[in-house]
Amino acid sequence: MNQGRSPQPTRQAGFTLIEVMAAFAMFALLFGMMMQILSTSLGNTRRSSDFTQAALWAQSKMDVLGLEEMIVPGVTSGQFDDRFSWNMEITEDAVFDEANVDLQQLPLALYRVSLVVSWEGNRQIEFSTWRSVDIYWEARELGESL
Repeated sequence: MNQGRSPQPTRQAGFTLIEVMAAFAMFALLFGMMMQILSTSLGNTRRSSDFTQAALWAQSKMDVLGLEEMIVPGVTSGQFDDRFSWNMEITEDAVFDEANVDLQQLPLALYRVSLVVSWEGNRQIEFSTWRSVDIYWEARELGESL
């Protein structure tokens, strides 16, 4: 056979150092991108939770207005808890109708309610609605004739 020759070294299967480094770099890049996406997702979830909490606080404040709290024109403010505060402005609006009906004869007063819920110093959301009030409600409660 081959008497003077040394046997050919067999080539071993495996990865070269460059292939391993390229795979590691790709893994590090994809891992970094995945962490950025996860971080952004967590931030969006937190903001969404804060806006939901603000909406729930606003709904609770608006629900008691006219039932437990009198509707009085002016500006009021307060705290819901240690994170969320509110500022409410109530103004009386004119009642009008396009059909030329004299709405001033109606025993109603119309109020515009604007509620701003704030948190973390610079975040806020505004809610607005109108409320009508029977202007003779006190007389009706006392049983007086109108």
